[in-house]
Amino acid sequence: MAQRFHNWSRISACLLAIGCLSGCGDVNPKTYRIPGRLVYEDGKPVPGATIVLQTTHEGKRIPARGMVNTDGTFELTTFTDKDGVIEGEHDITIVAVPATDSATPSKPVVAAKYSSSESSGLKFTVKPDTTELLIKVEPPGKK
Repeated sequence: MAQRFHNWSRISACLLAIGCLSGCGDVNPKTYRIPGRLVYEDGKPVPGATIVLQTTHEGKRIPARGMVNTDGTFELTTFTDKDGVIEGEHDITIVAVPATDSATPSKPVVAAKYSSSESSGLKFTVKPDTTELLIKVEPPGKK
């Protein structure tokens, strides 16, 4: 009797392992880790911003977010930390990182139009072979 239980345990463990390895339960679309850079039109880096790319996948809006480093580089997070961005055409928004001192208002780092996907005019198409996400923007106050 103990032998049957032992064999059944082995079979169950094997089936569970096969199910996990085959990706059962993986409902998120594939993400691509693509290095990004946010720069002004003159090529200088945009520091202190948060960037959001959004696309629609199977009828749902899916955002990818990243904090822009002082050198203008960023990595995107969609489902788990720095996992990347999914394939498709993305609307882009950019906002200033809030100041750590709540009494100090954040200074704009890009033109105000970039704070909304409706007004930013920024789009980027991510494909599996995309090697860099380069985004050029106007500085604040430019007319």
